[in-house]
Amino acid sequence: MRLTLRQLELFLALVKTPHLSQVAKDFGLTQSAVSMAIKALEETLGKLLFDRIHKRLVVNENGRYFFRMVEPLVFGLRESEAMFRDQDLVGDIKVGASSSIANYILPQIIYEFAELYEGVRVEKITGNTIEIGKLIEDGDVDIGFVEADYNSTEIEREVLGLDELYVVTGDPDLVSGEDYRMEELLSKRWILREEGSGTREVFLYHIEKYKKRFKPFLEVGHTEAVKSVLGNKGALSCLSRISVMNELLSGQLFRLKIKDFKFSRSFYTIWHKDKYFSSVLQEFIYYTKERYKAVYEHQAHPH
Repeated sequence: MRLTLRQLELFLALVKTPHLSQVAKDFGLTQSAVSMAIKALEETLGKLLFDRIHKRLVVNENGRYFFRMVEPLVFGLRESEAMFRDQDLVGDIKVGASSSIANYILPQIIYEFAELYEGVRVEKITGNTIEIGKLIEDGDVDIGFVEADYNSTEIEREVLGLDELYVVTGDPDLVSGEDYRMEELLSKRWILREEGSGTREVFLYHIEKYKKRFKPFLEVGHTEAVKSVLGNKGALSCLSRISVMNELLSGQLFRLKIKDFKFSRSFYTIWHKDKYFSSVLQEFIYYTKERYKAVYEHQAHPH
């Protein structure tokens, strides 16, 4: 496409004000420069837009049709330019997030951010930690929020906030008045997230010394899928506190306390080391970090 915005602006001006001298004056150009720009536009299109009558440019049927097609496009470009010039916080942000963050933390934050900045649209992509890390590496999302550290020379990271993991079950027969020892639960039917899940990675890290004796009974791809099978006899899992709080309050799930074990982790903000941070992206990251704790606590204790 060899058309230029200046050619289109001059064309529109000449249709509305068919006086070459006036258009040249309005744009700070010579009449010759305006004539050359219109001629170049016509050559690009392969059609005359003006008739040359008595040394005047008179718009013809091609020009009237072209005017109707391009005027709204040029108007839209001017509006976009004005919006970006007059407002720093406009733009489309693509966010990648691990499931616990994507489902229980980000929706409220994105909602609040959209209320504050009407010119911003946030698109959220959900995946496990490894999937989100790869999206960052490939430049397919602007920023990522994940549930475990992602090691890559291409990625920068910082702690977003803390999270606690609970061992939970839907089997009331497993509920005990006393804390369990981890050894007592190794033979139970553990339901874990798939490989690449930050929750899974953190849990396995905490029980590293039991690795040879531990074998998951079932692996599934989503937290909700894990919760759906925890009512079976002997089934249990380790999940984010925020993802199970409603079920704990309603009595659908029960927390099992483990002696000498506190399953905690950090959530991380990750981005590509070569990422350009626009003002709108900087504001969204700052807002998310500032609001994380309050939203987390509300989600973890909704009543």
